[in-house]
Amino acid sequence: MKKQIIFLLGLFLCSALQAQNIERYMNYHDKGRMLILEGKYQSAISYLDTAINIMPYYPTIFLDRGYAKMQVKQYDNAISDFTHVLNKKPYLTEARLQRGMAYYHVNRLDESEQDLLLVMKSNPSKSQEVILYLNNIRQERELIADKNRQTLYQLKLTAENERIKRARHREEVIWNSVVPLAFWTTVFLTW
Repeated sequence: MKKQIIFLLGLFLCSALQAQNIERYMNYHDKGRMLILEGKYQSAISYLDTAINIMPYYPTIFLDRGYAKMQVKQYDNAISDFTHVLNKKPYLTEARLQRGMAYYHVNRLDESEQDLLLVMKSNPSKSQEVILYLNNIRQERELIADKNRQTLYQLKLTAENERIKRARHREEVIWNSVVPLAFWTTVFLTW
């Protein structure tokens, strides 16, 4: 009986510590997401790093951190984060799309094309953006053959502007729908 009580007490303490870690992780993750929405990507990366240190098991943190790293043009680091997500959840087309875009920006065109074609096949709703990048890849390959660097730069600039435009749209959607929904859900649940 005494052993059972000690076991139950230990189990209770472990679950209490785990709950505390989950709460800490959620605070850092939520703060990181809010900083992304505010356009403070470097600060967001710091908060997301802390969330990962607390709970390295959740791939969505890596997805958010990869997104923030894309915004500050840390493409190789973003590729690592998106690859980690895809190793855990290979069906996440958003991670594959973001990784394909990051590959493009570091001139890994074959890998970019491979990811983008998989996105187009699995999620046709993202096809407009994918087609833009695939066309850029095709044109870039032609330009590399022609050695026309100025046009190549212009293509990269256009792709970067489209990526930023898409990022701003995503942030706008989150601010206008997800944040109010989360707020009112919290109010409802705490009432």
